[in-house]
Amino acid sequence: MMRAILPLAFVLAVLPAWAHQPVDETKSGGCLELKIDGRPTSCNHDFRLVDDGQGEVNFVTGYRETSARPEIVVNFATAQAPDMENAYGYALRLTNVTLMTVGAPDRQRHWPAKGLCFMVKPNPVRAGTKAVRQDIVVMCSANLVDASAPVRRIDWKFVF
Repeated sequence: MMRAILPLAFVLAVLPAWAHQPVDETKSGGCLELKIDGRPTSCNHDFRLVDDGQGEVNFVTGYRETSARPEIVVNFATAQAPDMENAYGYALRLTNVTLMTVGAPDRQRHWPAKGLCFMVKPNPVRAGTKAVRQDIVVMCSANLVDASAPVRRIDWKFVF
């Protein structure tokens, strides 16, 4: 009995590394909502999805608070747990948020954050005999826990 359990335990320990192929691609779509500290803010209509294939997923997007200020890049860094996936999508635990002014990568700051990101899988639906494609939705809510962070809360919804 113990011999059968050990190989199974080894396979289960290695399986998360095989679960997803690494991905690094830009997704275009629609920014449904971006709120910075509860205020609606304009955001761009593309984002970068970076999945290292081992449970760490980053969502990178940009926003501009006012026309006078430069655009800000925000990176939602998340950690995926195997028990946080079901038929509808993934729940990703937020670990930190990186904020950076466009064109100033040397001044990026990593802020510890709490919250969740959800990546909802498309659910194929039939209209008669034709399959209808539904979009993937990403939603993140981040609470920055450091008192010196320039923002306290970021809520973001994107569809692609």
